[in-house]
Amino acid sequence: MKETFFILAVVAILAGLTAIRYRKQITAVIALYRQLQGVRERINTSSRDISDRSSNVGIQLIKCARCAKWIPQSEARGDVSSPVCAAGCEIAKQI
Repeated sequence: MKETFFILAVVAILAGLTAIRYRKQITAVIALYRQLQGVRERINTSSRDISDRSSNVGIQLIKCARCAKWIPQSEARGDVSSPVCAAGCEIAKQI
C-alpha cells in the first residue's frame, strides 16, 4: 500500500512539474478549443438562419420587353403586359 501511494505521489509531482513547464502551451490549447467551440456555434446559428431565409418567398423577377433583361418586379416600369427595366428602355418605348 505504501508503494502504491508513493508511486501515485511521484506521478502527481511529475504531472505538476510538466504542467508548470508547459503551461503556455496548455493555455494555448485551451484557448484554441474555446475558439473552435465558438466557431462551431456560429456555424450552427448561421446555418439555421440560412434555412429560415430559404423558406421565405424570394424576389419576383420579370423580363424587360425591350432588352430581355431580368429585373425585380419592384423596379419595373410600364404596364403589366410589357414592362421595361430602365429609363433608356422606357424612352425607347415612348418614341
